[in-house]
Amino acid sequence: MKKYRDVYLDYAATTPVIPEVLDAMLPYLRDKFGNPSSIHKFGQETRAAIEIARDDIAKILNARQSEIYFTSGGTESINFALIGSALTIRAETGKDEIITSLAEHHATLETCKYLETQGFKVLYLKPDKDGIINVENLISSITNKTALISLIHINNETGSINPVKEISEITSERKIIFHLDAVQSFGKTKIDLKELKVDLLSASSHKIYGPKGAGFLFIRTETPISPIIFGGSQERNRRGGTENVPGIIGMAKAAQIINSKIEENHDRVLNIKNYFLKKLEQFNEYILFNSPKEKSSPYILNISFNPEHFEVDENTLIMNFAIRGVACSSGSACTSGVLEPSHVLLSMGFDEKRSSSAVRFSFSHLTSEDEIDYTIEVISDIIQILKANAK
Repeated sequence: MKKYRDVYLDYAATTPVIPEVLDAMLPYLRDKFGNPSSIHKFGQETRAAIEIARDDIAKILNARQSEIYFTSGGTESINFALIGSALTIRAETGKDEIITSLAEHHATLETCKYLETQGFKVLYLKPDKDGIINVENLISSITNKTALISLIHINNETGSINPVKEISEITSERKIIFHLDAVQSFGKTKIDLKELKVDLLSASSHKIYGPKGAGFLFIRTETPISPIIFGGSQERNRRGGTENVPGIIGMAKAAQIINSKIEENHDRVLNIKNYFLKKLEQFNEYILFNSPKEKSSPYILNISFNPEHFEVDENTLIMNFAIRGVACSSGSACTSGVLEPSHVLLSMGFDEKRSSSAVRFSFSHLTSEDEIDYTIEVISDIIQILKANAK
């Protein structure tokens, strides 16, 4: 019997907490336990740590410390950005139109659906065949009622990169609030918020080797927004609830480490992806590439098993990989297990069969060529099984 091994190629779903991050967190799980809202020594100790973490993240983004708001993760940050700003803008200006895309993460799409129930009109732009928003189409969709535009920076399923700098210049000029979902880009590509004129930016800790349960929302000064979580006066009265101190400390430490190695990690991961792509050429008639060749993140590769040769769904594929020790996904980890074709691939113009036989591999600077070699062996095994079943 062939011996299987564990290979993790699902870094877009989550990443391991690195030792330096855990070391930074441990004191706040043991001795430094004070509530940051308390005025005594124990509380002020953790309050100071939170503000240092806030300053660390602000410096990475070239933003003001007062513009960073801690949340429980990417999904909450996106909800906060969209609901908090849309309701406030409508109340102040009467504008009630939102522009997003069909290829967004479900955190954005489901929040937009909710806003539609609250009377907002949402326009869902169709991306091009590479999963990228056409700027001219976006411009032509803007009206005098457009309150907010929300787009993903790097697509979580395909790695497609949207032209967000160009779009931010347009939204800034037209005074339209622009929210950027940077969950898959923060820590992987340099973001300078003095140059990138977005008003709101969402990010998550566990995508950058930090702990789960922590994230942040950048809110540019004077951006109209209201809280969506009520209770205490935390986060300058914009997000009630006792702060997740260990999570915040860990996230800031992870952000510092990963952002200090952005170029080095990018180059290493690009080499790994190119190595994988070269190896995949041997299956050329059986494998279809869904991630674009250009304007794509090196951290993500999406492929389909050619439905002209096989009739197989993504969950069966993922199970076959998992049995052989390879961790990958059928798209967003948030929707894995749902027997539906990828909404991202459908929006790019692929048919249901191709969109239902897709697998996402996502890489890290920790990924080795040896792990890629083993994954290629597994793909070969799966193709042989599918070919036998197709006879």
